[in-house]
Amino acid sequence: MSSPKELLRDEGVVLLREGDHPYSPEEINDLIALCQKLPRPGGIGQENRLGVGRILVDPVDIARGERGYAPATVEAPEIAQLILDIVASERAMAYWADCFGQEEVIVRRAQTNFLHEGDQVGWHDDHEANPEYMFSIVVGLTNEYTGGEFLAQITPDDQRRFRVNRGDVLIARAALQHAVDVVESGQRISLVLFTA
Repeated sequence: MSSPKELLRDEGVVLLREGDHPYSPEEINDLIALCQKLPRPGGIGQENRLGVGRILVDPVDIARGERGYAPATVEAPEIAQLILDIVASERAMAYWADCFGQEEVIVRRAQTNFLHEGDQVGWHDDHEANPEYMFSIVVGLTNEYTGGEFLAQITPDDQRRFRVNRGDVLIARAALQHAVDVVESGQRISLVLFTA
């Protein structure tokens, strides 16, 4: 069986189940409670329908400026810091650095995505937001939804679907074309870190 590092290198995406990543069940519970408290204005672009709770805003937010959007802001900095203390702890960042084969990993942007019935995220790659991004880390925070799979275009002939459940972590290369399919019912909540 391939390691996460090998899957990232060869396919650009890997789904890690609870116990295979640096976040404990207790930390996942804390993240869920904290993320539920975040204000959640709409997402970016017409192709996306979701609420976004800002945790960390990248000062080099190229896509927003070029598209004429007002700069994003963190509306609940105290809650955002508590979330970052968990997801970007020294222990977690050391784990991700090893997994990504990097000396150091820096979180450049972080947000919680709230998708309800009918919401989706259109096809894109994370370099569209910032070409310096290397990987995204998607932490699943709910199970109570249908649809809403993470879609990954591995090659022109190989498109894969991943269901990111509560406590799962999906990691993907920033250059990977991906989307989130329409949520058919319930609420899909995930916490996303964009790293360099």
